[in-house]
Amino acid sequence: MTFTAYGKGCFFGLYATFAMSKLSESAYLVALYRALESERSDALFQDPWARQLAGGQGQLFQALLGDTKQYADVIAIRTHLIDKLVQERIAHNNIGLVMNLGAGLDTRPYRLNLPPSLIWLDVDLPDILEYKHQTLLGVKPRCILKRIKGNLVDSTFRRSLFSVIHQLSKPALVITEGLLGYWTEHQVSKLAAHLSQQDRIGWWILELAAPTVLRGWHMQYSQTLYDQYIGNGEPAFKFAPQQGPEFFQTWGWQVAHQYDVLDKLSHLQRATPLVHLRAVMQRALGKLHIPQTIPSQVVLLAHPTGSRAEKSNSWLPSGQ
Repeated sequence: MTFTAYGKGCFFGLYATFAMSKLSESAYLVALYRALESERSDALFQDPWARQLAGGQGQLFQALLGDTKQYADVIAIRTHLIDKLVQERIAHNNIGLVMNLGAGLDTRPYRLNLPPSLIWLDVDLPDILEYKHQTLLGVKPRCILKRIKGNLVDSTFRRSLFSVIHQLSKPALVITEGLLGYWTEHQVSKLAAHLSQQDRIGWWILELAAPTVLRGWHMQYSQTLYDQYIGNGEPAFKFAPQQGPEFFQTWGWQVAHQYDVLDKLSHLQRATPLVHLRAVMQRALGKLHIPQTIPSQVVLLAHPTGSRAEKSNSWLPSGQ
């Protein structure tokens, strides 16, 4: 099985394929938000290809969703934080392989300062990866980039994917940016279990929303054309565990670091007055050691068993 042949024979039903293909189209909107961030004078990162990748589809989805300035800022901060975590783990933990699940229109292999020997796997549905490939023809990635086409919900496809990771035999980091929120708790549980069984995968970067955020989204956006299209008549976003990142401890994953996205918004003075007030209260309660639910966060999980420690002095990030 080659890198380019993965998508064939891996889909488990017409409905699931259609639904997942619609979910992948949200990547156009994310690319547009990254373009808007890159064009700011105080940009947190530069993505010179985001505007081209977003195309007209990105503007269309923005119109369907409505006024979403704060959502655009959340995407920008999420992108910035994941950039930071990826580069830190590569620098400190001898990472030789990055697997970006649900990669969408992400351009990190092109814009981050990465070791040329690093292997980067973009994994997503065929249409979105082919579109990105054609759009970025002639642009050289900074590492070894492979695109693997298939449906991540399908366990058969995942087993094929993980067999390749095992054969590559390199300490690995997984990214699921913007993916898990669209999945059910059962689907996320299966993925967490499968990832925990891979003895080369020691790190996992993900984003996580609290149930309150999920309910707020449903109240505000459930009647928008965007949500109805992406969700095919059902709520687009489904996963927001009550336990927060501790949800993943069942499969041996430990929280190595977590960032409060809305707190970062407040620090950067991009938050609405209400969000800024919430951040101030959260910080105050934190000083009193009163546990608080983080509404939206970027999380680094570690699985410190066997070779996942990657022969480092500590599996925790520096400063933890």
